[in-house]
Amino acid sequence: MHIGFGIDGGATHSGLVLFDAQTKDRLLTLDGGPSNPHSAGMDKAWRNIKTLIKQGLETLHLSEDRLACGCLAAAGMGRESEQAAFAAFFSAWLPCPVKVCTDAEALLAGSLDSLHGYALIAGTGSMALGRDKGGRLVRAGGLGHMLGDEGSASWLGWQAVRRALKSSEQRDLSTDLLPALQEHFGLSSPQGFVDWFHQQFDKSKVAAAAPLVLSAAARQDPLAVDVVRQAARALYGLIQSVMRRLPLDACQLALGGGLLERDNLLRRQLLEMVSAGIPKAGIVYAKAGDAAWGACLLALDALENRPLSKEYTDFNERGSA
Repeated sequence: MHIGFGIDGGATHSGLVLFDAQTKDRLLTLDGGPSNPHSAGMDKAWRNIKTLIKQGLETLHLSEDRLACGCLAAAGMGRESEQAAFAAFFSAWLPCPVKVCTDAEALLAGSLDSLHGYALIAGTGSMALGRDKGGRLVRAGGLGHMLGDEGSASWLGWQAVRRALKSSEQRDLSTDLLPALQEHFGLSSPQGFVDWFHQQFDKSKVAAAAPLVLSAAARQDPLAVDVVRQAARALYGLIQSVMRRLPLDACQLALGGGLLERDNLLRRQLLEMVSAGIPKAGIVYAKAGDAAWGACLLALDALENRPLSKEYTDFNERGSA
């Protein structure tokens, strides 16, 4: 049996799927520790990945030489420099081809059950991605909270604080958000935001303020409604950018990330924009486990299109049980 693996590497936990590389049947699903190096650190991420794969193989009573292909998909892995360390780790450990890529590419493949199409992710950060049948990737966004992440949860929280402070000086739309934001950040006065954002900044805490903004927008708070509207426009702009640069015949769009998982004003406004501007787009909502399965599909693609190591070629020629 030839086994493949796909890993959805998260900041708090990772999901592993082991599958039959010939039939594509799923054999095992496991959860493990974080494997996103930007949050867990490289050494811890490596250890967690190795532990997770070994645990899966032991559960199936198989050894590492039965692995035929694999894929690790994690946030922040969209650039070659970010992929290089993990590629070297897998190359030194396993004889099979292993693809390292961003979680957006895996979510696209798993949600659409296809290696080509479009994906838009709006969670803590934001980015859009397109992939054609030749494997060409085009992305927009994904630059982090200092340079981008427009329309994301961290962007919503940051914009809400900035504009609520301006509103308190009558330089922006009216809002009742400021007291709720102070409570969220544990501040006794608006002046506390200055020290917090310059000395104690925590992106996850800022992103966690997004539900406050969405709730205020649902109450028709003028400033919150405007922030959400701008977020929807920014997200729509990301996918427009990708589609302009990578036009595809089949316009399938996967939507993922915490902000787009549930019905809210942001998602409704985004869908209205997509419906008006890209009427042929087929919308698919990402589900739990889609990214891990997408990593499996990308692993198979790596097996078919990347040269195999001598060790794996020898093993394949010998055959397997």
